[in-house]
Amino acid sequence: MEKVSVRPAIKCFVSVKTLLKDKEKKQTGLVNFAIPDLGVLFKTRQSGSHYELEYKSLLALLRFIDLNQKAFRNQKLSVLCSSPLLVYQMNENSLCQKEVERDRNLALAYKRKLKFSVSWVPEGENRALSGMMDLPPLKNSLDLKFDDLQKKPS
Repeated sequence: MEKVSVRPAIKCFVSVKTLLKDKEKKQTGLVNFAIPDLGVLFKTRQSGSHYELEYKSLLALLRFIDLNQKAFRNQKLSVLCSSPLLVYQMNENSLCQKEVERDRNLALAYKRKLKFSVSWVPEGENRALSGMMDLPPLKNSLDLKFDDLQKKPS
């Protein structure tokens, strides 16, 4: 009998850090994603409501994966997020705030293209909130691209 090797899914983490408690107020926040298996940690400052920033974080990760499809070929992808609302909207295709509808629809289009799952993870286990020292070094054999991750989708 031939053994079939099953690769575990590559875990990708997304998160946002904002200071205001009012999640609907425009503010500057820290948009993050991490792919610990590859030693990738991305952080940038962006403006928008907390909900908009959550989608900006997810879209930055998805653009990165799309730009680097060669590194992710034949891999299962699991996106882990600390936002129950974002997870629900991505899995149930439910109604969302008007301000994030365009970004949510773009993320759903990426989901159909890249075939990833979206799950909730407690904030304390969200590796996107970690620092660089918590991640393994970047693998030299990968030719990863970071171009245009902050660019607004057209």
